[in-house]
Amino acid sequence: MKTVITLNEIADADLRPYTEVWLTSTTAIREAGHSEDELCLWRANQVFSHDMLSEGTHGQNVMPVWLVLDDIDNPEQVLEVETRVRERLLAAGLEGEFYPAEEGERTDGVK
Repeated sequence: MKTVITLNEIADADLRPYTEVWLTSTTAIREAGHSEDELCLWRANQVFSHDMLSEGTHGQNVMPVWLVLDDIDNPEQVLEVETRVRERLLAAGLEGEFYPAEEGERTDGVK
């Protein structure tokens, strides 16, 4: 089951337990296996040991949280959520990168 935080809850959300923040649509959150309307917004910097990598257990330590957007294809809405998430992560002292799956595609140098 996915852990979901509403947009109204972001201001008070404790993001420290999570290693990924995902944006998703209402359709994707309801349907298991639906991934068309999902975007990894942020991924924490993690240190993986050699044992974790060789045993393939590093994926078990990923703790995602999902934020449901009305329109995940609306850049203004995504930017608003990104700004709010950045503020929460900064307040919590968490480090990571934004849009990790799209790093090769970004041209503005933003991480």
